[in-house]
Amino acid sequence: METMTGAFASSADGRTVTVSSPPGGGIAAGDVVLVRPPGETDPIAVQVLDGVGNGVLLADPGPNAVGRRFASAEVGAAQAADLEALQAARGADLPIGTWTCGDVTVPARLRSQGFGRHTFLCGQSGSGKTYALGVILEQVLIGTGLRMVILDPNADFVGLGDVRDEASADQSAKLRGLDVRVLGADATGATPLRLRFTAMPRAAQAAVLRLDPIRDRDEYNAYLNIEVRSGDTDIVDVVRRLREGDDAARALAKRIENLGLGSWEVWAGDLPSASEVVGSGARVTVADLSGFMDPHEPVAVALDLIEQLWLQRGSRTPTLIVVDEAHNLCPAVPQGPIQTLLVERLIQIAAEGRKYGLWLFLSSQRPSKIHPQVLSQCDNLVLMRMNSPGDVAELTEMFGFAPPALLATSPSFTQGEALVAGTFAARPSIVRMGQRLTQEGGRDVAVPGV
Repeated sequence: METMTGAFASSADGRTVTVSSPPGGGIAAGDVVLVRPPGETDPIAVQVLDGVGNGVLLADPGPNAVGRRFASAEVGAAQAADLEALQAARGADLPIGTWTCGDVTVPARLRSQGFGRHTFLCGQSGSGKTYALGVILEQVLIGTGLRMVILDPNADFVGLGDVRDEASADQSAKLRGLDVRVLGADATGATPLRLRFTAMPRAAQAAVLRLDPIRDRDEYNAYLNIEVRSGDTDIVDVVRRLREGDDAARALAKRIENLGLGSWEVWAGDLPSASEVVGSGARVTVADLSGFMDPHEPVAVALDLIEQLWLQRGSRTPTLIVVDEAHNLCPAVPQGPIQTLLVERLIQIAAEGRKYGLWLFLSSQRPSKIHPQVLSQCDNLVLMRMNSPGDVAELTEMFGFAPPALLATSPSFTQGEALVAGTFAARPSIVRMGQRLTQEGGRDVAVPGV
């Protein structure tokens, strides 16, 4: 270990450490250094957690030294091999970019097993949030066997099956070998995004019909007593049979017509529904929610997908549910019965889904836009540039595993930089995202020249 001039470390409890260095000594919050207590042969890795040198031991100094206090110890800069060994010891295996400590830069890796917890990615517009999400998802696809369902409101991930020329031969082979289904609103496409009304749970159907069991008790009861037959394909069949019923049933048929539900593009009819595509064994299902004329349609198909995943939870199929621009589908204050029921189900998955292998990956611009009962269940954080002091304060309070000093640096992040912390990170680290391996959709429109 090459010692740093003028730097020393002390520990009052043998577990936490204070690292002192002269002004301009080159040690910043988040850096990993090596500390060698008196009498020890091998140095111990320490991560500095704040701007005044308070840190935590990252390696066991040995059975005879656990809890041992020391007043002064040599300090040295961590080398590439030390940072790589630290990540390997934590099981970090998914490369997402680079991690720089002092003058040393190494590949930054996340723990694949850490995605068995819910994740929140946050960053203001222009921070590189969508690009970073793509980088992470590509590595999860290459390095794990997770099934993935992506709710994509802006068509940002429709190119996830289209591999770039820059990808290595090994990466390209792995990505091209995946069963990636991209579903969209356009019925002329090979795989339109659809839902089957008659296969939805009754509560979800009632939400689509905007029926309240108390306020609309007659219509609601009439609907509950309608038998769904094997020949029924979608809502047009339901309307036909309602017209054959009593006054309450006919009133319900008028409700459906008045809401314009018969003209929705999203009904499956003879086509496969999105949930049927997922159930058929697709490794990745990208639900492009853009392009529908009625704003209720994308929320309804998202609700159907989430409901079916929950209904099939007993299969315990490990599934990563990615919700991009999550404030559209899981807002802090849901609007309308469809979105309200969707949020309720996401809250349930956030609380109970882990034991069934259902894990959320939410992406949004601000934490305050996401329902707090979902956000509070996230054990992983990816934070990109965030200028709002209020948002940083909220993240600091919500995610206690992320060092406040590192969170506070987010306003200075350049595009593509991120703080990663939680169960999927070897240590809380500021990383720079690497290159995408597949095509990115939904890019910003450039200002035309004159």
